[in-house]
Amino acid sequence: MSIKHKIEFTEYKILCIEKICARIHNYGARKFSYAGRLVLVKSVLNTLHSYWASMFVLPKGIIKSIEAICRNFLWENGTEYRRVPLVAWEKICKPKEEGGLGLKNQEVWNKAMVGRLVNWIAEKRDSIWVQWVQCNHLRGRDWFEYNPSTNSSWVWRRICKVKQDLAQGFVDGVWVVQPTGYTPSGCYEWLRNASPSVCWSKVVWNSWVCPKHQFLGWLVAHEAMNTVDKLITYGMDVDACCTLCGQADESLAHLFFDCQYSRRVMQAMQQTTGCSFPMTVDLMWWANRGGTVVQKGVQIALFLGALYAIWFQRNKCRNDMVLMHPRQVVLQLNDSMKARIRGRGRENLNANDVSWLCHKNLI
Repeated sequence: MSIKHKIEFTEYKILCIEKICARIHNYGARKFSYAGRLVLVKSVLNTLHSYWASMFVLPKGIIKSIEAICRNFLWENGTEYRRVPLVAWEKICKPKEEGGLGLKNQEVWNKAMVGRLVNWIAEKRDSIWVQWVQCNHLRGRDWFEYNPSTNSSWVWRRICKVKQDLAQGFVDGVWVVQPTGYTPSGCYEWLRNASPSVCWSKVVWNSWVCPKHQFLGWLVAHEAMNTVDKLITYGMDVDACCTLCGQADESLAHLFFDCQYSRRVMQAMQQTTGCSFPMTVDLMWWANRGGTVVQKGVQIALFLGALYAIWFQRNKCRNDMVLMHPRQVVLQLNDSMKARIRGRGRENLNANDVSWLCHKNLI
């Protein structure tokens, strides 16, 4: 790397990375759930560098550093993370419909943001910067036929590289990918590698489900929970026996559905509410389940809430040797569900749903 590029890298680092790290250190003293950290990554960390990403093509080293900081904060609530992430970053940076968390691939997003500059030049927008480009670089030449000289600035050459990557989206200088004209979000969708939709996205991300229960459901769907059998594959020396029942080796399927403690929780939930749950990680079953939107959403919320409670009790038992009675766990889940229903208000429910919720002792 030349001295000039080292200076530019340092400047980008000051503008982007150091600000993000400072913000994380402010948050680090607080204990957030995965869901809470995900909201902060989306709403704060990804927006701190957005202005610069819209003006310059950031060096790949800077983008990788930003993604590493966001990844570490998501999994560890800090800037450093020395363990294997539960889910690969490539999967996380996919829409929720495709099994991700809705974060953006920063390299593709940076390209889509800089694409606005490419479109402004193609449109010959009435701005001082476009006029300066026309006078100093293009000088009457066609924008999409233009190639920068070797002594052009690194920033300008990178903008021209983005132009080449987006050239197929322009016809006669007009962006034809979107009928409404160029937008970074539309360009991002055009550039990224789309994946097939997953059947369970509407189950996990149901609006009736508590956010931290949604995140755990997402981990379960990816079979990404750090159960004992997975820890052993990482080379850790741990007892393979289930913490809750002590009768079999702990795995995801055993912990949530075969463990005697977990079964008692599920059975108590079904007895209390009269709802039937499948004793398996079968999110397709929930996707195809009948009932109104409210009835289906409440039952999914109870099911994922039970999974979260079982996981919480498992960790509590491993760390503090304390285990709550299944009936008490269900009572807490019911109280939480009732509070969530009250928050929605009866006026937003039809008579059929109100009758159903009363029958299930949820209002």
